[in-house]
Amino acid sequence: MQAATSPSRSTEIITLNEILFFAVLFLFLIVVCVWPALTWRIHHFSTWMPDAAHSYPIRQNGITVYLKPWFGKFFVTLPWLWCSLLAATVVTGLFTPKK
Repeated sequence: MQAATSPSRSTEIITLNEILFFAVLFLFLIVVCVWPALTWRIHHFSTWMPDAAHSYPIRQNGITVYLKPWFGKFFVTLPWLWCSLLAATVVTGLFTPKK
C-alpha cells in the first residue's frame, strides 16, 4: 500500500529584486505623500522677507517666500526625486521574474 503523496509545497522566498522593488516603491510613496503636504504648508515654514535663518528664495504661485537653505534645497529637489523614484519603481518592477 502506497501513502498518498501531498502536493509539494512551493518554498518560494522573496528575491533581492523584489526587496529592491518594494523598497523603491516605499520611498516613492513617501515622496508622493510628503510633497503635497509640504506644498500645502510651505507658508508655515517660510517668511515673506529674508532674514538670517530664512535666506533661500522660493517662487511659488507668483509669490516669493524665503525658507531655510536646507529645507529650500530639499523642496526644490522634490520634483526630481519624484521622477527618479517613479522611474526606478518601473525599472525594478521589470526585474521581478514573471511566473
